[in-house]
Amino acid sequence: MPIEPGYLILILLVTLLVMGMPIAFVLGVTAMTLILLDPAVVPQIMGLVPFGGANNYLLVAALLFMIAGEVMNQGRIAEKLIAFASSLVGHIRGGLAHVNILTSLFFSEISGTATSDAAAIGSVMIPQMKKRGYPVAFAAAVTSTSATMAIIVPPSLNLILYAYVADASIAQLFAAGILPGIVVCALLMGTAYAISVRRGYPIEGKFSLARVGATGKDAVVPLTLPLLILGGILGGIFTATEAGAVAALWSIVLAALLYRTLTLSRFVDTLRIAGKRSAMLMFIVATSTLLGWYLTNQQIPQEIARAILGISDSYWVVLLAINAFFLLAGTIVHGTPAILMLVPIFLPLANQLGIDPVHFGLIVTINLGIGQQTPPVASVVLITCAIAKISIGQILPSMLWFIGAMLVALLLVNAFPALSLWLPSVIL
Repeated sequence: MPIEPGYLILILLVTLLVMGMPIAFVLGVTAMTLILLDPAVVPQIMGLVPFGGANNYLLVAALLFMIAGEVMNQGRIAEKLIAFASSLVGHIRGGLAHVNILTSLFFSEISGTATSDAAAIGSVMIPQMKKRGYPVAFAAAVTSTSATMAIIVPPSLNLILYAYVADASIAQLFAAGILPGIVVCALLMGTAYAISVRRGYPIEGKFSLARVGATGKDAVVPLTLPLLILGGILGGIFTATEAGAVAALWSIVLAALLYRTLTLSRFVDTLRIAGKRSAMLMFIVATSTLLGWYLTNQQIPQEIARAILGISDSYWVVLLAINAFFLLAGTIVHGTPAILMLVPIFLPLANQLGIDPVHFGLIVTINLGIGQQTPPVASVVLITCAIAKISIGQILPSMLWFIGAMLVALLLVNAFPALSLWLPSVIL
């Protein structure tokens, strides 16, 4: 008896992932195997669909924002943001933890990726926190979890990819990510404060308006970048891709000409890193598009929707199931392939439930962000562990309270759609 396509897809995906095959090849091999075994599908589709999927103007924005974030990283802009954040929140108990979290929020509005955020902030903050007597596992946990804000607030790479897959407005998604990002920041800082009070972690001097002004002068120019991006997109001055070009150019001007921290060799390294990452991204986009086409051709998303609704037609039960699925997916698959592969499957179900596509985009990205804070994927955790020179086993106990704070944020975003939808409705 032949195996149903849905089961065959699951078997192939799980088998190839367990074998350790890179995710782009997993998606491509699975799709091509199914197409070659299906006599109703012409093999020529294997060349046409991936090209069509990767040939999208919006995806250029991802490369350009990668360049902007990496230039800011290479240009040591993070140090100026750290000094400014320290002047604002360093006087609170557990000062450096709050500085770490607030700086992550600032840098997230520039980098767009959690890995860049963790690398830039962690390389400075983890050694500083260690010198001030913070346990290294706690410092690494704060860095890793706060880096999640980079995939929630604009110019989040995950939101760009979601806009591409869901055919949603990137301007609305960027606006929708602002309030949830602030909520996550506040909850992480509240958690850090509670832990710091209990353990007696130090403060970083008294609050001084003079110091805020002095450090603010250095930070105000880098912070013009997110204002430029958001203002331009939300004001209808330029598209997301054009905003990426402006961001990349402005970051180069700041790092190379104003601060003179970006040398030619560093700039070449920046282009190499961004080029490598964008090539990986485009390969995943191409192969996931092919698999997505086959899934749609076989009406598998509709079958999954019917199966879930067959269990319960309650809005909250189905929404809980969707959240649990994406949260689990985030622990075993990176955010990029998860969005490209799973959103086409679950978006029809979300539409059937009456969930706004923009609100659903925030639900997806927050779930994946939390999922990626736990093994086996845990790419951000691995970066912070490498900087802190500790194992994942050592950092995980310190991360639990912060993951709990992010789960609270996820609950709030699910329960109150206005957290995501109010700002876009006001400014767009």
